Amino acid sequence: MSQESNPVGRPTIFDDSIMVKAIDYIESCEDVEETKMTGQSDSFTKYETKLKVNIPTIEGLARYLKIHRSTLYEWQKEKPQFSDIIEQLQQKQVERLLNMGLSGDYNSTIAKVLLTKHGYNDKTEIDQKTELSGSVKYSGIEIINPNEPKV
Repeated sequence: MSQESNPVGRPTIFDDSIMVKAIDYIESCEDVEETKMTGQSDSFTKYETKLKVNIPTIEGLARYLKIHRSTLYEWQKEKPQFSDIIEQLQQKQVERLLNMGLSGDYNSTIAKVLLTKHGYNDKTEIDQKTELSGSVKYSGIEIINPNEPKV
């Protein structure tokens, strides 16, 4: 059992129970469909089903363990077994963001922004070639310099 100091000065104890609780937190983070009645009249009742998103996060784990987020980052650096737990949390985030973003169950713009935190990016590559003739090609489209004499 090891102790680290937290910003308040009280030592934070890292032991096997922290590992178990962290795994419990990750496994408990599942989305839930909620159905609510949104309207009612004499002839019908209208219901709406909405997805309550519950992705595991570092912030959520810190709250669950009742410790500071900075303590989690320190444990991630210092304790290989805890680093593996954080990797599992991040893998679950990526898997859910990809799958649910592609299916349209999550807002694709938000999923895209969150995936950038995991190294995914959205970039467009332009293949620019300048030839001696003065024309430029962009991915198979040729733009001719209008001032160039025609042969």
